[in-house]
Amino acid sequence: MKIKEGLKIRPVAGENVLIVQGHVGLDMTKIISFNDTAKWLWDELLNKEFSLGDVVQMVVTHFDVDSATAEADAKKWITQLLECNALES
Repeated sequence: MKIKEGLKIRPVAGENVLIVQGHVGLDMTKIISFNDTAKWLWDELLNKEFSLGDVVQMVVTHFDVDSATAEADAKKWITQLLECNALES
């Protein structure tokens, strides 16, 4: 999978947010707030192909967490991005 081109995280009121616009004429806008870890993953993976396993390995390597915790967090991060249509296969 890959983060869709053209999407950017922006600072809004002290938060890192991604705003994904839906279809014109329909209110399908999604807003996701990113904590520091989620923003770090976004920045590291922007313009790269990646898998769940890649994200898990990055989290385990960069942070002091076990692989089960890293996998649960990685799945949650990916699921949120998929739900707002921010990833492409």
